[in-house]
Amino acid sequence: MAPQPPPPPPELPLQKHLRRMLEALAEGQKRHAHWKETWERQHAEEMERWAERHAEAVEKGAERWAQGVERWAERHAEGVERWAKGVEKWAEYVGSLGEHLEKKERRKWERRMAREQLKEQRRALKRQRELEEANPLMGWVFALAALVMAGMAVLNVHTLWWLIFVALGMGASAAGILGRARQHQLQERQKQGLGAGEEAREEAREEAPERTAGAEAPRQAEDPRTARVDSLCDKLLAELRAGPGVLREVVHQPEQTVEGLRKSCHELARRERELRALSPPEEERRLEEERTRLAARVESERDAVVKERLESALRLLDEQRKQRAELATAASRLEAEHMRLFYTLENLYTQVLRVRSADAAGADVAGAGLRRSVEQLGLEMDAVAEALEEVHRDAPPRTRVPTR
Repeated sequence: MAPQPPPPPPELPLQKHLRRMLEALAEGQKRHAHWKETWERQHAEEMERWAERHAEAVEKGAERWAQGVERWAERHAEGVERWAKGVEKWAEYVGSLGEHLEKKERRKWERRMAREQLKEQRRALKRQRELEEANPLMGWVFALAALVMAGMAVLNVHTLWWLIFVALGMGASAAGILGRARQHQLQERQKQGLGAGEEAREEAREEAPERTAGAEAPRQAEDPRTARVDSLCDKLLAELRAGPGVLREVVHQPEQTVEGLRKSCHELARRERELRALSPPEEERRLEEERTRLAARVESERDAVVKERLESALRLLDEQRKQRAELATAASRLEAEHMRLFYTLENLYTQVLRVRSADAAGADVAGAGLRRSVEQLGLEMDAVAEALEEVHRDAPPRTRVPTR
């Protein structure tokens, strides 16, 4: 049998007190660890709840900020749109102001040219009156008096030397009178030599309107542009009458609309023919030949007075050619307007065919395109009206400027 271990020695009071202190310290450390764990768990839960509330607040703040930015963008877009409209109105005002200034400057230039032409005509009439009133007898009397006074001044040089100046003045007057008389005689001879040719030319000119009036109707009937416009308008009117409901919604009165377009095209073609008839190519060639001959005569002329008259006639001839060039420019503008209106009609006809051939799904799209084409056609009609008004306003007078 194994021996029993000896019993532990009895604890002393100090040891017992020390053991109790160690147990109490261990118990305190255990409670402290428990409290610390509880505090950490509560702190973690509190931080999690704080993070959730913070995330919700941040999300709501971001949403409010996004809404504020969207409202700001809308207000900014409206401001930009108002600014663009203001800029557009300002541009329209500046364009109208520039057009007004251009018209004002053109009217000022036209008035200045009219005044210059009136002054030139008055000077020409005054010179012609002086030529007609020139008396060669008076010129020879002045010349004889100048010779007598010059002789007296030479014979009595000490006392009558001053008569030499009187003789010079009377001699200059005699030379002027005799020169104008000579020029008047030359003009009379030219008129007598060209009288027969002028009469034949006037007769041919009087017969020309009758032949032109007789040939105008066939030429107008044979104009291919008029025939193309009539054919296109007839086809367009037929398509509009037989088209679906969207066509009647866009074009309310097809007969009046198409007839108005037809008349506008015919009016453009008629005005162009009238303007081109005012300045035919043979007339341009005649003026060019006359200017060449007149310029050559100005270069070869020795007399100062005759040269001045011929230069005045040359300026009037250049002014006439300039006015005929303006007539040709106006005719070209009307031709361009007619061409643009015709192609707009073709585009409208194509849109009408597209509406007729479109199904139910594409009818709205085709109708929108047709509506835009009708609006564009309205703009083209306004342009045509403005072009006709401009031609009627800016066209030079039909009276010929005299070249002789």
